[in-house]
Amino acid sequence: MRSFPSTVLAVFSLLAFSPPGFGQPAKSDPVRVAIEKQNAAFSAAFGRGDMAAVARAYAEDAIAFPPDSEMVRGRPAIEALWKGLHDAGGKAITLTTADVHSSGSLAAETGTAILTIQPPSGAEQSQRVKYVVVWKKQPDGTWKLYRDIWNAMPASAK
Repeated sequence: MRSFPSTVLAVFSLLAFSPPGFGQPAKSDPVRVAIEKQNAAFSAAFGRGDMAAVARAYAEDAIAFPPDSEMVRGRPAIEALWKGLHDAGGKAITLTTADVHSSGSLAAETGTAILTIQPPSGAEQSQRVKYVVVWKKQPDGTWKLYRDIWNAMPASAK
């Protein structure tokens, strides 16, 4: 059995010679912070019915992959896609980032969202979806949606 002084020395050695930050909380990933800020702006724009602002969240050459639909290419077509959803009763969208991994000028985000819909003739409904987004860093340093795919979560998913 080790003596108390040798145990303390072993623990001290591990802490003293471990890499910086060992045992400390990770610092915020600046890419994730930027993406979460963009997601908040996207949700706010959708909620106030500003589909032009929603579309500006996308790169000019973006492609959206809505469920059970053809690919939607380019910012004007993506704006029309979101306008159609809003006009059909889409009231709000809440995005929750699960993770972000980045390398160079691209980042991949996975997450979930809740879409709140108020059909013209019916009760308010919520649709849960999961998504994967590829973000592309723009020359001005901002991140824009480059590839966006989502589909519904099973009704049993919470």
